[in-house]
Amino acid sequence: MIPQQSFHAAKNRCTKLLESRGYEPVQPVTDSHLSRIIPLHLVGMKGDYEALCVKVRLAQGVVSPVYVESFCRFDICQFRSLLMMSPGDIFLRCEEWVASPNGSIHCFEVMPNEIREVAAYAR
Repeated sequence: MIPQQSFHAAKNRCTKLLESRGYEPVQPVTDSHLSRIIPLHLVGMKGDYEALCVKVRLAQGVVSPVYVESFCRFDICQFRSLLMMSPGDIFLRCEEWVASPNGSIHCFEVMPNEIREVAAYAR
C-alpha cells in the first residue's frame, strides 16, 4: 500500500508540471455524472478551447509503455471512453502521469488505439 502522503506529494509536483507545460490548473468537477464515471486528479486549461485531463499514479517498478498499459489499464479504458464522447467545442487531451520510485514523472498520452510517452521529467 502506498502512503497517501506520497500520493499528495506527487500530485503537487504534477500540478507544477501542468503549469510548466502552459496549462492553467482548474478544479476537477466532482458533482457531475461524468466525474462519477471518470474521476480525474488534475485538469488543465490552455486558452478557452483546450483541456488536458490527467490521472496520476505511483509506480512500484520501472516505468515503460508496457508497464503503463498493464498497470493503468482501467484508467486507459476510462480515458478512451471519454475520448469517444463528443466534447463539444473543446479539444480534449487525456494523459496518464506515472511517478516512478526514483521521483521521475512519465507522461503518457492516451489515444483511441495506443498510448505514447509524450514527456518524462526528472526530479
